[in-house]
This record gives sequence, C-alpha cells and structure tokens, in this order.
Amino acid sequence: MKGRNIFLIISLLIIGLIGCSKAPKKVMIDSFEGQIDKETVDYGAAEGSLLKVEADASIKMCGAQSLKIDYELKPSGYMWIARGYNLDVKGAAKWEVPPQDIKWRAYNAISLQMYGSNSGGVVAFDIKDKGGEIWRYIIDDDFTGWKEIICPFKDFFPRKDWQPDSAAKNETLDFPVMSFQFEPRLPGKGVYYFDCVKLLRVKK
Repeated sequence: MKGRNIFLIISLLIIGLIGCSKAPKKVMIDSFEGQIDKETVDYGAAEGSLLKVEADASIKMCGAQSLKIDYELKPSGYMWIARGYNLDVKGAAKWEVPPQDIKWRAYNAISLQMYGSNSGGVVAFDIKDKGGEIWRYIIDDDFTGWKEIICPFKDFFPRKDWQPDSAAKNETLDFPVMSFQFEPRLPGKGVYYFDCVKLLRVKK
C-alpha cells in the first residue's frame, strides 16, 4: 500500500510538471487595444476627485496604444480603473485570454508596464480572485519612463480598507484571477500610462 501511495504521488507530480511545461512562459492578458472608454473600462471617482481615462497612441509599449489615466485625487477621495470579468461594466471583459483558459498553476506573478514621472506618488494595483476578494500590490512612482513592474502573487495582500459584501473573505488567493484595477492613492494630480499586463513565472 505504501509503495502504491508513493507511485501515485510521483505520478501526480509528473502530470503537474507536464501541464506546466506545455504552458507558454508568458501570457499577455491586456494591452489595451481597441476602444477605451466607459463601455470598455470600469472606472470612477469619489465626488470632488477627477478622473479621465483614454487610449494614448503616442506613449506605448505593446501594440498601438496604452491606457492613459489623467487624475486629480482629493485628500478624502478615491478612484478605480478596472478591466476584466464580473465587473459592473460588462464591456470591460476584454482580456486577450479569458481566465478559464489560463493554466494559472504555471505562473507565479503578474506584471505590467508603467510609465512613471518620478512624482513620489503611489499606485495600488489590485486583483480580484475567484471568490471576489480583492488583493493589493503597492507601486511607487519613483522612476521616469517605462518600467516593467513584476508583482509576485505571494507579495499581494488582501485589502483591509474595503471588500465587496459578496466576497469570500478567506484571505486565500483563489484562482482564477477575474479582474485587475489601478488606484492612485496619494492626494494630488498627475498622469499615468499603463500597458502590457501579463502573467509570467519568476524565480522564487
């Protein structure tokens, strides 16, 4: 019986490795091509804060355009810019590969390209898991120009300030990830560009 159990464990490990090996090293999720407006991006801001979201063809990294965010955040305000599935704006489900078609076990990080202005600002990058729980990664705008921001899944943490009432608040990142969003956090005004959101495997 013991030998049979060992054989079963080894077989499952081999199957898992084969499954991962067949997956591409990187998967592009969203490069913000095509129509970018309130019909394809779920975004908004608290009263008093201002937010404009549009495509930009002059500053880009992948494809023909990037996502441009022009914002003014008041001290008590908040805002969000989201793409993906199970959002209020159904047209925001514009990923290049839908969540159910991704081999999530083959990847341990999500990355994005951000065009920084070394403003000292902070942007929260959130992902929403299968159960609707929101997980956060903090990005500092301490660079100029395009930079790839690699966000290992292990470095995300569940949001403590707010979660949807319907979320499974189990503090476990349950795959598949269904959506992502950007949220400027520090009061002030500025412009950010984002592009090339993808999954990848990085060395632990």
